[in-house]
Amino acid sequence: LTSNNYLLDGAPMIGMYGGSPASASGNTLGVEGIREYRVVTNSFPAEYGLTMGSQMVIVTKSGTNTFHGSLFEYLRNSALDARNFFNYKTATSQRRLPAFTRNNFGGSLGGPVRRDKTFFHVAYEGLRERLGLSPVLNAIPATAKVDGGVVPQINPVIKPFLAHFADPNLPNNQYTFPYSQPTTENWGQVRGDQTISDKDTAFLRYTIYASNQLFVLNYPQFLRDRTSRDNFGTLSESHVFSPALLNSLRVSFSRMTLKNDPVGLKLLGPESWFVRGLPDFAGGLGAILIGGLTGWGPEVASPTSYKKDTFTWSDDLFYTRGQHALKFGTLINRYRYWLMNYNQTRSQVNFANLSGFLLGQSSGYLAAIPVIPPDRTYQHTTLGFYFQDDFRVWPNLTLNLGLRYEFSTEFQDTQGRATPLVDVRNDAKITVGRTVFENPTLRNFSPRFGFAWDVRGDGRTAVRGGFGLLYDLGNLAGNMLRGICSVPLCKLSAVPTPPPLTTLPLVFPPEFEGKSLKGMDYHVQQPHMLQYNLTVERQLPGQMAVTLAYAGSRGLNLYMRTDGNPTVPQVLSDGRKFWTGTDPRLNPNWNDFEFYTAGANSWYNSLQIGLLKRLSKGLQFQSAYTWSKTIDVPQGQGVGGEGTLMDPSNWKVDRGVAAFNAAHNWRFNTIYRLPELVRAGGVLGTLLNGWGMSGILSLQTGYPINPRVVANRSRSRVLTGTDVRDRPDLAPGIQVADITQGVSRGCG
Repeated sequence: LTSNNYLLDGAPMIGMYGGSPASASGNTLGVEGIREYRVVTNSFPAEYGLTMGSQMVIVTKSGTNTFHGSLFEYLRNSALDARNFFNYKTATSQRRLPAFTRNNFGGSLGGPVRRDKTFFHVAYEGLRERLGLSPVLNAIPATAKVDGGVVPQINPVIKPFLAHFADPNLPNNQYTFPYSQPTTENWGQVRGDQTISDKDTAFLRYTIYASNQLFVLNYPQFLRDRTSRDNFGTLSESHVFSPALLNSLRVSFSRMTLKNDPVGLKLLGPESWFVRGLPDFAGGLGAILIGGLTGWGPEVASPTSYKKDTFTWSDDLFYTRGQHALKFGTLINRYRYWLMNYNQTRSQVNFANLSGFLLGQSSGYLAAIPVIPPDRTYQHTTLGFYFQDDFRVWPNLTLNLGLRYEFSTEFQDTQGRATPLVDVRNDAKITVGRTVFENPTLRNFSPRFGFAWDVRGDGRTAVRGGFGLLYDLGNLAGNMLRGICSVPLCKLSAVPTPPPLTTLPLVFPPEFEGKSLKGMDYHVQQPHMLQYNLTVERQLPGQMAVTLAYAGSRGLNLYMRTDGNPTVPQVLSDGRKFWTGTDPRLNPNWNDFEFYTAGANSWYNSLQIGLLKRLSKGLQFQSAYTWSKTIDVPQGQGVGGEGTLMDPSNWKVDRGVAAFNAAHNWRFNTIYRLPELVRAGGVLGTLLNGWGMSGILSLQTGYPINPRVVANRSRSRVLTGTDVRDRPDLAPGIQVADITQGVSRGCG
């Protein structure tokens, strides 16, 4: 439901979008530098904050008094892979499935500089991957590309584009092409440890991570060149005051950068560009979306360049007294974001269907024309303070009690380029200044409670449970990216149902030019979540244990995307809403408003069953089954109709099973160590003994589907009606079971 927080020896590492600091390809390397890895999924102690999702805690390796090292090379290819449903031999490739190679290699070395005093540890990991893909696109048939094919005469503005739409090479007017997606990654880390005295130790660590991936969008001529480079540095000092009192202080700095560059911008000359006058690196072709066909053109969200600097100070004090294990601490993060985003500057033009495209009859188009360069610099500080007590009430009962208070300073635009619409319903002007939105974090008190009960005191049956109120403070940049273009610093213009195209560049009539908005809710609420769980564990014979658990959560004020200035429909006598297509907006001073607010909710409930067998007689295994259901009002900071309200004035219509809901999820893994074949020792013993077999089985049910009609048939004009499409209604007399069960009608 929410992003992860990533803690490296206590120093938080949160990526640009509020999640773990993965590379451009989504990987996270560095296994050879890890000593301990732990994932906290619920019942978070008060020491954890910033996000509502799971907490990944990583402790890095240090050197010792002896030298230790490692080298590894992992090779995977497609020789033994099964083909997926869409992989088959075609005219473009006679392979049964695309070629795939993945080389993962690296090593580490650690040891003493001065025995018992100074130690070092260095590690490196590299990745070289060539991932074979077999995209299947819905293409324009060759017979439609000539006058008299689908339409009597093709619009002259459209004809130059047709030569660059690939002809079908599969049945049913589909097109496929082989593509090998290259990914290159390099990760390195160096750590030095110093024993200052019997009571003081310190370490210094530096980590660097660089990645590049060339990702194909749709047609082979359009790619996205994605590059990231991250740097992390941490200095930590621990002091022992007494056997019962320990303090740990950390200072860290991180810089995470991410860059996206589109490939294919200049496939056609300026005479075919929808928008002109842009910088050379940003100008070029726009995107064409045709109902029923695969989208064509370079990525409209590129080029982009993001940089995030984080300065962190933290201190944790551990104190043991009698039955109490106390912990106090603080975590202060100073964030600074630099964002450059040319999203939609080259325009996106939508067509309801193929004939509309060939005739040049657009169902709507939009473009963002920057008045000044679209870069922004934001900064804010989060401050967290906590207290927790692990209180052993009785020998077989422990309570975990804690309270965290964590808030943020005002999120500000340092250049004074913030452009909020303060009163969405009434304001006719944008308020330009430093304040992006009101600060909703000042009441973020976060209680935590947990307990562990050894029922009979024999260590064989345990009952555990917990509750926590969690807040999300590090998940804003996605909203900030899409709010960069807003008047008067950027003219965002969306034209619904324009006349047929007669010339390029596109024309934006005065009633539409600069009348569309994007941005945050100035009065946004604080996202938060209630988490609760109850678990029973029982030890079984044969080194086995079974776990039965309930886990649930209730998400409130989650980020979502909607139209902040919807049209006002007529209400029919039976209560249904009816739009004419010319209905007034709630605020008549503006057209659509791509509005990022904290109005979504979620409900999660799950039954979890686990069975674990520890290693005995050469065998170990683990089984985990989850039966769950997630219901929500569409949430998230992305774009597209999947996570956007169909009717902004009636959010209950969009309440339903979440797009990521998987009702049944089962994982099983096992390891079996083969018996020794010869006596230990010698060459034969080294070669033949110590072998094992292992396997992993993963099964889960599918995700829900969200059928949508091709265009804005209701004429509600939500986000101009080009980006958010209506869901179809059931035909009269049809029940949901008629669609989801049995054999589809007409299929025999």
